[in-house]
Amino acid sequence: MENKKALDMKEVQGVSLEILKKIDQICDENHFRYHLYGGTLLGAVRHKGFIPWDDDIDIGMPRPDYEKFCAYCQKYEKEIYPYKMFNMELCPSYPYMLGRMSDDRYRIEVQNENDFGMGIFVDIYPLDGLGNDYSKALKLMKKIRKYPRLLFMSTRKHFAFGTTKGWKKRILKLPLFIYSKLMGKEYFVDKILSMVDTTCYEDSKYMGCAVWGSGDVLRFIEKKQLGKLVRADFEDGKFLIPENYDLLLSIEFGDYMQLPPEKDRIYHHLYKAYKK
Repeated sequence: MENKKALDMKEVQGVSLEILKKIDQICDENHFRYHLYGGTLLGAVRHKGFIPWDDDIDIGMPRPDYEKFCAYCQKYEKEIYPYKMFNMELCPSYPYMLGRMSDDRYRIEVQNENDFGMGIFVDIYPLDGLGNDYSKALKLMKKIRKYPRLLFMSTRKHFAFGTTKGWKKRILKLPLFIYSKLMGKEYFVDKILSMVDTTCYEDSKYMGCAVWGSGDVLRFIEKKQLGKLVRADFEDGKFLIPENYDLLLSIEFGDYMQLPPEKDRIYHHLYKAYKK
């Protein structure tokens, strides 16, 4: 039986927050490293919680901890229910190279995406080692960033401009969509994995999320520049953030304490969520 009324943004935020609390509990009990990431880190610093027009929660995990976290969720699947881990290993139809922890009491309908049984979720970005040479790390991130975009397009049900802006990008999008469909998801997964060493995090000077691009922003950093992890307010909880969060936020958002124009304060997830 399912509630036919879609949840509003505040309700989705509430469910997402409870998932984050479960992730934090598992990580704290098992000494897995993680920190708030992307817009969620910005929300913690600027708003002490969600960015008001966003329901998304992002966290980053060093690759070794990410693998341990996924293995834990698989081993204790029954114990952690209704929470459920999604990645390509656990769900072959899953279309992303980042992980998601989902609440199985809910169901989402995503525009232009096949249904693979996911509920409301939290994004978990694996952070990989990028070696010890800055120029090589930069070259790798520049080389690899087109492939996550093509991977994403290869899993869409039909062509759509979506959030693509700028006439040059819009002109290129259709031929790239056709190319991505011809090559298929597995081609791009293999391509990305062939370029990323998923075993070298601890020995690397630089780290970043190489397996999932973020527009034109190259999100990588010298590990030691993050500093230690500290707890910060996010809604009614306290969660881990890097001590030197300013550097991460400046790379991604520039003058991050400045609010964007009102026209850009928009909800960006193209899905509806329902309680089962």
